Amino acid sequence: MQLMAWSDQFVTGLETVDAQHHALVNLVNAAAPHLAQVGDGAVRAAGPFLDKLFHYAATHFRDEEQLMREAQLAPQYVEQHRRSHAAFVDEVKLMQRQAEIDGNLSGNELLRFLTSWLTFHILSEDKKMAAQMSAIRGGASAAQALADVDTSEGAPHAVYTAALIDLFTLLTERNRTLLQANERVRAAQDELAAANQLLETRVQQRTAELAAANASLEQERQALVLSMARLEQTQGQLLQSEKMAAVGQLAAGVAHEINNPIGFISSNLSSLSNYLKKLFELIEVYEQQSAVPSAAILEARTRADIDFLREDVPSLLQESSDGLTRVQRIVGALRDFSHVDDGQWREADLNEGLEAALNMVGNEIKYKAQVVKELAPLPPVECIAAQLNQVFVNLLLNAAQAIEVRGVITLRSRVQDESVLIEISDTGTGMSPEVKKRIFEPFYTTKAVGKGTGLGLSICWEIIQRHQARIEVDSAPGAGTTLRLLLPRVHPIAPQ
Repeated sequence: MQLMAWSDQFVTGLETVDAQHHALVNLVNAAAPHLAQVGDGAVRAAGPFLDKLFHYAATHFRDEEQLMREAQLAPQYVEQHRRSHAAFVDEVKLMQRQAEIDGNLSGNELLRFLTSWLTFHILSEDKKMAAQMSAIRGGASAAQALADVDTSEGAPHAVYTAALIDLFTLLTERNRTLLQANERVRAAQDELAAANQLLETRVQQRTAELAAANASLEQERQALVLSMARLEQTQGQLLQSEKMAAVGQLAAGVAHEINNPIGFISSNLSSLSNYLKKLFELIEVYEQQSAVPSAAILEARTRADIDFLREDVPSLLQESSDGLTRVQRIVGALRDFSHVDDGQWREADLNEGLEAALNMVGNEIKYKAQVVKELAPLPPVECIAAQLNQVFVNLLLNAAQAIEVRGVITLRSRVQDESVLIEISDTGTGMSPEVKKRIFEPFYTTKAVGKGTGLGLSICWEIIQRHQARIEVDSAPGAGTTLRLLLPRVHPIAPQ
């Protein structure tokens, strides 16, 4: 079925424009058998066809308007031509809406519209456009070219053009009338939907009392669950506090008991070192005074291996002294960790608290990580030192437990404005965003059952809040974790 035949009278002389016009004629002829069907067949064919029309119009109108600008046609004519393009696009949109929403688009009327518009557009608009371009290339001005085109049409051509315009207007008004009718149908559908909504509302009102009762019961249940959780949290905190108090008392007692033997062992080692020094000096004098020692002396000297003893005994004494110093440092850490556990606000050096905490958990860390210290001198901070020591211990243990094989734990401290910044970083497994959001929740733990209570970081959070401090967490899976504590140097409610 060939609805529209291409003829020489459609040729404008513009190669790009003529090729696109010819393509549109072919597109219309290809779609005509499907659009001419009666019933749903035409509506089903209209959707894809209108999509192709949109694509064609976008390309064709763009190219035509570009040609007019390049040829510098009269601005009033270019605007008129552009409005013709816009009217076509608006009409196709209305038809597409009829096809998609209402399903009552007539395929025959769509074909009549396209053939009429195409004939009108080529013979009236595009021929004028081509004539003006030709006149301008011949040396005429844009205004003269437009004037010549406007006066060159004969009466028969004017009548033909007017008839086409009338048909175009008629089709436009028909589509708008159909659209208004569809709007009325949709309004009726909206009224029906409102009636259905009213019926649903009445049904909901009948069940409102039951829903309210269920909501009330659910609120009571949630309140009970929350109360139980708070009770468990309080109980856990009490147990933790009692445990820390017991640890503090034990640490203080152990420190006191160990200090006494440490004192006399240290003194004895010092005396023994002096005695041995004098003894070796005496042996050296005897050797110098006896030019020819007896066989018994030589044999005894060989058995004693005096030369080896001279080298090894000072080394043994130094190792013993170093070990004793290590014990004294651990005892000092125990004393520092426990002696302020009275809940009083006092000035403390947080670097010392970090060192004490590190000594407390050193055995846990040394097999898992290398500890790097980047501690700057800090001013005294008003705090409850024992509680902050507990925070440091928990954070160090968590850092060590996050390292699977071997890693690095870095301790940093510095002054920041009127606060002190403490950082504890590890090269462990890191945390996902979901875990990071919940690490300070009571009883939340990622450890296996029986490996953790989930209270450590929760208690740390409460201690930090009590100090009106701030804690920040930087962590990502596989990238380790950094925890930053920012503590004010003077606590707002601490006694002055």
